[in-house]
Amino acid sequence: MTILPYHEIIDHLPLGVLIVDETRKICFWNAWLAGYTSIAGKEAAGRALEELFPEQDNSRFAFALEQVLRTKSPQIMSQALNRYLIPIRIPSLERHGVSLMQQTVSLQYLADDDGRGYALVSIMNVTENVIRSAALTELAHKLQHDNNRDHLTTLYNRRFMWEWLVQQIKQSSRHGYPIACLMLDLDNFKNINDRYGHEEGDLVLCGFAGIVDEHLRKSDILVRYGGEEFVVLMPQCDIEAAIVAAWRTVKGVRAAAIGSLAPGQITCSIGISIYDPNNPRTGEELLKEADKRLYEAKNSGKDQVVPGSM
Repeated sequence: MTILPYHEIIDHLPLGVLIVDETRKICFWNAWLAGYTSIAGKEAAGRALEELFPEQDNSRFAFALEQVLRTKSPQIMSQALNRYLIPIRIPSLERHGVSLMQQTVSLQYLADDDGRGYALVSIMNVTENVIRSAALTELAHKLQHDNNRDHLTTLYNRRFMWEWLVQQIKQSSRHGYPIACLMLDLDNFKNINDRYGHEEGDLVLCGFAGIVDEHLRKSDILVRYGGEEFVVLMPQCDIEAAIVAAWRTVKGVRAAAIGSLAPGQITCSIGISIYDPNNPRTGEELLKEADKRLYEAKNSGKDQVVPGSM
């Protein structure tokens, strides 16, 4: 069996390999690198990497190279921190938002028979792994978003609300601030569906959600609780501020044209409850009282606000 010279073996590897001597000059440049960079091995030989790519910041590589040659310890430059060592454009992957090959680089110490030191630098193309990981991350975020959102209004759903409320009650108890809970209901929504159809009803629900959101703080959480019922959770909000916000919302809805309906045709009722860290209760109890106050508002003529006690 004939043993091939090492450089012929390295030329057949599916990764980039270069060898750098103690003067930081390249003394070997394999076929993979020549093919991707269009720089022949003879052209690269005797030159430093920064001479071949003067616009590339290789300070991290220079540090790793110094460590290898001085301490003889291996070094790894991960893609997550460094992205790439050699800029190699891959046009076919630009549609994925990646125009340059992503690389993981490893450096190993070598010595010849005369004791001269070298750094063996291996460059692995990890672009597809990066793209795949980014796609999986994006999919996970999308699934999480979809799981936490109402598909019609894109508001938060009940699942997210309960998770959020459990954590907020803990924060409220720890830091001593109240949480206001507003339960909202579109008045006479069944009549709107019956008279104008469910398509118009969906437009009214989405329009109503938008109007309510306009009257809230950025820190407030707006939830589609179910059907025509909505919940607003307001951290660091006492009963007085909650009443002001609720009436502002009621008046805003009354004055708005929603869907194809004129101002005044859509109204809402709101019940309010307050979580007091000095008198703790469960999230279910908080929602139950808000729902009770909403029921009182509906039975008292609608288009109004009924607050609970602390």
